[in-house]
Amino acid sequence: MKMKYERPTHLSDPGGDFSPEELNRILSKTDAELDWADFDRLFFGKMPAGTYEEVRYYIPLACDYLENQRDACTFFEHLSIWIEDNYARLKEDGLLDPIISAFHALFRKATSSFDLEYNGDHAVYPSACDSVESVLEAMFRLSPACPEFRPDALFSELKENLDYIHAQWIVYIVTEMTMLSPEKIRTVLSASDYQKALAVLEENIDLILNDATAYEFWQGKI
Repeated sequence: MKMKYERPTHLSDPGGDFSPEELNRILSKTDAELDWADFDRLFFGKMPAGTYEEVRYYIPLACDYLENQRDACTFFEHLSIWIEDNYARLKEDGLLDPIISAFHALFRKATSSFDLEYNGDHAVYPSACDSVESVLEAMFRLSPACPEFRPDALFSELKENLDYIHAQWIVYIVTEMTMLSPEKIRTVLSASDYQKALAVLEENIDLILNDATAYEFWQGKI
């Protein structure tokens, strides 16, 4: 991967939030060795491990991590706050597009399947729900100040060539995602979008009836 900026030799910890050992551990790692905890510290919202000039080197690496690692959503909240605070400089440096692309890639990956898991003995939920909700929450939070992060683009991808899996996600997002207010959802998903998704689920009712876990989850919702 060709990097636009030089790797920092020092992280100045502007807020004084990290120990010298933590900062040196990040600096001592190769690019390939960096993990979610490192990126979380580098882009720790309003308390990053370094100045913008120091940490911008790591943006392409963080984007690659977002696109390819299952635990990427765990540093989403801090990263999105950092992006908002540094929006103008990211745009000027040409680093905004890779971040947007990474958000979209993570969303596409998370919504490519709808695999249900048990929570305790009875309640079930889609295994990727945390990732999906994290992406959407970040996009909704960023979009007022950073219009390139409008979440309607994500939903356009979800609604295109609507299939059974994506219909499940649309119905789930509308009915189950408690972090996202109905008002926010209605800005990008109309009542007709929801009805189309619901119709796809009803067309596939045999798949639901023949799957005990799916039936337990969807009964009463469709």
